[in-house]
Amino acid sequence: MQLTKLVTIILCLIALSGSAQDTVKYVKSPYRKEYTPHFSFGVFKRGFSNEILKTTLDSLETKPRKEWKRADSLRFAEVSLQTGNLELAEFYFSELKVDYRSEENYWIDRLMIFYLKHDFEGGLKEIQDASPMILEYSKIYFFKKILEAEVKQEKDSKWYKKGHVFQWEVDSSLFDLDKESESFKEKIIKPLRNLEFVLQKIVSFIHEDDAIIASACREMGHIIEGHLSLTQAYIAYSLGRHYNKWDKDLLADLKNVKSKMTEKKYKIPNFRKYFPRIEYWRFDYEMLKEEIIQSKNDTNTYVLPKSMSPKEEPLIKFPHQYIIIGGLAFILLLLAIFLKTKK
Repeated sequence: MQLTKLVTIILCLIALSGSAQDTVKYVKSPYRKEYTPHFSFGVFKRGFSNEILKTTLDSLETKPRKEWKRADSLRFAEVSLQTGNLELAEFYFSELKVDYRSEENYWIDRLMIFYLKHDFEGGLKEIQDASPMILEYSKIYFFKKILEAEVKQEKDSKWYKKGHVFQWEVDSSLFDLDKESESFKEKIIKPLRNLEFVLQKIVSFIHEDDAIIASACREMGHIIEGHLSLTQAYIAYSLGRHYNKWDKDLLADLKNVKSKMTEKKYKIPNFRKYFPRIEYWRFDYEMLKEEIIQSKNDTNTYVLPKSMSPKEEPLIKFPHQYIIIGGLAFILLLLAIFLKTKK
């Protein structure tokens, strides 16, 4: 009888806990996501996917060199750069004589080699030799401005405090323009997209502090805040803050735009969503090529080496709910034995 009462009490408690959860009321947050249809940042990739690079290199290596087309050679040069093999990438880009007009993305990869070697003046000379006339606010224009600022920063470590990377100011005459108009897109949206491309390219390689990258992001944030969006300006300032935590003006801009967002009840975006963790290249490709050759000599098939340690098997391979049910059953069994013994 006592056991029956005890079981009844336990079941009632479980039912009450369930009904209590059902009565919980969720309060809707007063904050909302800002609507930004004209410009939103994409993800700033940091490093490159280990598996994609490894698979690409393997597919290129299995194709005889004499069968390579120009696209294969350019892709090999690009991937070599992404894996950190600057010498090999530089050799291929130089031999291929990349055209800055028809192969702009690869040509910017070529400029990245100068950037990574801190040969900023060499990069400027490369731009001058290939393209003496540059369209304002184009991708090459922004890259050139960043290289020029890096040269000045090397000569004066405090230059970023007083200098401007782009000399790009908020234009009040554009305030009344329709943001859907071609004029606004040409003067604001397209330049922002070009600058975003250049910054994404640099950020994918540069992971250490860099005052010029920080200043470039700050100036970009000013344009976005003045013409388009507080949320996207917040992301630009946050990116700059990552590259220079000592820039007080940048910190002030970040706090100011955050305050404006709070007043308008805008949600603060998750910066990590736009700025994920670094992906490092984990293999020496020369060693990888030797493994490929050896595997081909031993068998007819080649299995890609694992770049990540295998996932550990979970200690518990069944649903956790079973533990709770089993625990309750065990308690009831002990109570039954105890009550029976007592009786």
